[in-house]
Amino acid sequence: MKPLALYWSSSKPNFGDALSPLICARVSGREVVWAPPGRCDVVALGSLMQRFKEHWWTRRVHVWGTGFIEHPPAHASRHHYHAVRGRLTQAAISGLKQEVALGDPGLLAPLLVEDRPAPARRCRVLVIPHYKDKGNAALAELAARVPGVEVADIFAPATTLLEQIRAAEVVLSSAMHGLIAADSLGVPNAWLKLSDAVRGGDFKFNDYYSVFGFAATPLALSEPLLRDPSAVVAQYRRPGLADIQERLMRSFPDGV
Repeated sequence: MKPLALYWSSSKPNFGDALSPLICARVSGREVVWAPPGRCDVVALGSLMQRFKEHWWTRRVHVWGTGFIEHPPAHASRHHYHAVRGRLTQAAISGLKQEVALGDPGLLAPLLVEDRPAPARRCRVLVIPHYKDKGNAALAELAARVPGVEVADIFAPATTLLEQIRAAEVVLSSAMHGLIAADSLGVPNAWLKLSDAVRGGDFKFNDYYSVFGFAATPLALSEPLLRDPSAVVAQYRRPGLADIQERLMRSFPDGV
């Protein structure tokens, strides 16, 4: 069987980008190789749709769970859609079939750790900063002062970060795939806004959360939140998660 030619953003070892080939390999049972947008067969995890042009001469790719990074104008598309990240991406593509699966394939991250034993050590609060928020001075100062708080490195190997998330009681993240992975593993979590540096603002977060039928509001970093995140646990819900995961599995573009 030929390798699956997949495009993912490879300029930095970012968590969500690193998950894409791992999850696609696990779901497809095939070797996955990187290919640029003009030569790939599939695009999956990530805010990457704006990189795929709609000219008549451009390659038509198979889209599985991808989204836009910011709100695009509604437009027709030549690509083959099996799943998109959320309802905002769905609405931006004119004529997209309503039965297309919705959800980020990062929700299938448990496939990468399902054969591993449960972590032996628990972390009370794991904070996952977006790479634009790496080195946030206020976070570093609070994490050093508040017991039981760990700060993850978004550039760590993907399976290492998944194990850290599994070991956490609560996850707070300004990186979207930190939240998605926590959802996939059943770890209560909340969107933490550390700055305005993340490209696209709130769009991709709202797109992701739309599949659960609600709009999320980011939390601000504070010492009380790190000391007592019980409200995050009490309010945590992800209705329909199992159905979303099942539809994503069924919608993978086999035979490409």
